[in-house]
Amino acid sequence: MSFNPLGADVPLSLRSLQDEMNNLLSRFYHGGVSTGPFDGQEWAPPIDLLERDECYVLRMDVPGVSVDDIDLSYQEGVVAIRGNKPQPDQEKAKERRVRGERRFGAFCRKVDMPVDINADAISAKCIGGVLEVTLPKAHTSIPKAIKVEKAQ
Repeated sequence: MSFNPLGADVPLSLRSLQDEMNNLLSRFYHGGVSTGPFDGQEWAPPIDLLERDECYVLRMDVPGVSVDDIDLSYQEGVVAIRGNKPQPDQEKAKERRVRGERRFGAFCRKVDMPVDINADAISAKCIGGVLEVTLPKAHTSIPKAIKVEKAQ
């Protein structure tokens, strides 16, 4: 029996190992820790990128961020999401912060898309503190089944 550090359901390959390391580093740099020395920002919300047959769906946790404070753009295969999570009003004079883990301030996430996207059909909505961006694949990027005919 062989050992697979990524789990039994993940095929072990150099590519999957590289992807897992990239995900690990991304979670570390953007998962609520200070990222300033690496990308110039104090924090960035986590994202998920899901693939469907006809589109990609990008989800980003943005609780406490107004949709008016989110700027979404797509250019040359890169989705950019910028925003600002304002710091709450100053604590009451009688309050003393004992522990502070929540992050505030400006953020920017850029995601390279693996295929061409139909930029004119991109849509976004924010429900319950989760931004959901639908990125339809360009028609040239959607796999097409081709029937093989028998030669006569």
